[in-house]
Amino acid sequence: MRRRKGAVPGEGGVFAIQRIGEQVEGKASGADDALLRKLRNGEFPADARVDLHGLQVPAARRAVQETIQRVAAQGKRCVLVVHGRGRHSENEPVLKEVFLEWLAEPPIGPRVLAFTSARGRDGGVGATYVLLRRGER
Repeated sequence: MRRRKGAVPGEGGVFAIQRIGEQVEGKASGADDALLRKLRNGEFPADARVDLHGLQVPAARRAVQETIQRVAAQGKRCVLVVHGRGRHSENEPVLKEVFLEWLAEPPIGPRVLAFTSARGRDGGVGATYVLLRRGER
């Protein structure tokens, strides 16, 4: 099993990212480890779901941005993003990798507190739970 740690600069700070094989998770600077553990364990129900299968990168980015903005405006916190595992990609999973970059960039980055690969019933490593900061409207 391959384990990689890294950091991705975000608009509001830095996301500490950890990869174990296909699993990935990260949290904003200062976010609590217990919060990330609760997200990983599925203790935050998904308030919205966006499925990116079949979308090209620009359309997928718009769908993610619109969903996160809508959920944040409603005062809710958790989004399930289904990006797939990249089994039909020539090299690596394109949407999964660019999606991780979007999490650190405006307008999404400042709203994100933590993210982690989903549990098996929600798509496993082909999906990601995204936890938004409280009070972001």
